[in-house]
Amino acid sequence: MSIRIATNGLSFCSYTPLASSPFEYKVFDVQPTISMAANLKNALLHEPMLKEEFQRVNVLITSPHATFVPVVDFKAESVEDVYAYNFPKDQSMHISYNVLRRSGVAIVFGIDKNIYQLLIDDFPRARFYASASTLIEFFGHKSLEGENGKLFAYLHEKEMTLYAFSTGRMQCVNTFNVTAVEDCMYYILNFSKQLGFRQMDDEVFVVGDTGREQDLAGRMQNFLKNVVVIDRKADFRTSITGGNAIIPYDLQTLLVCGF
Repeated sequence: MSIRIATNGLSFCSYTPLASSPFEYKVFDVQPTISMAANLKNALLHEPMLKEEFQRVNVLITSPHATFVPVVDFKAESVEDVYAYNFPKDQSMHISYNVLRRSGVAIVFGIDKNIYQLLIDDFPRARFYASASTLIEFFGHKSLEGENGKLFAYLHEKEMTLYAFSTGRMQCVNTFNVTAVEDCMYYILNFSKQLGFRQMDDEVFVVGDTGREQDLAGRMQNFLKNVVVIDRKADFRTSITGGNAIIPYDLQTLLVCGF
């Protein structure tokens, strides 16, 4: 079972190999007038999928409140101090972390304490992951193809997260609030300029869950030569999801990366 918690969304994905329909995905109908913790509590009480027994439960957190620490400098006992330094105004957060040794970075991120406690009460062995963790591992592997710099733009909810790589090594990650394609274009161009990307050689890959990916890629080609929309079906052709466009891209990468 995988549970995805976004700023304004909640969804579940289950995989039971021996079932006649082994894969199931559902979006929970979130009530915007109550907190996400209250919505999660309703889901835990009333969603049949969450009442089944699973050998493993993954929780994917999409909050942009995450900070990155080189593995060589990372100390688990210091994660709360690291998080508080970068996000001093965050209150009532449970601090967790993922260590990505292949990428050479640890990601420290916060989870609302009420949400964390609800999940731990129902799933004591749940494993928590930042959305950035799965995407860095997945994009890092994809960036090994060729020697050009690569920038991945992931559109999700009302945000866009940019991941920059050079020969498989992560250079930078940042999340921006976006309401229009023009916002995405501005941030991509500014981001690539700040990182010294080469306009004619380096590559920009666009993927997401908002339906604006084709429009963004087409308009970006007026400024950068190598801009393509990622083929989800090709990325996940051997996965149980098959690249289903309904399932958030970061959730599919979690299933593929096998943390």
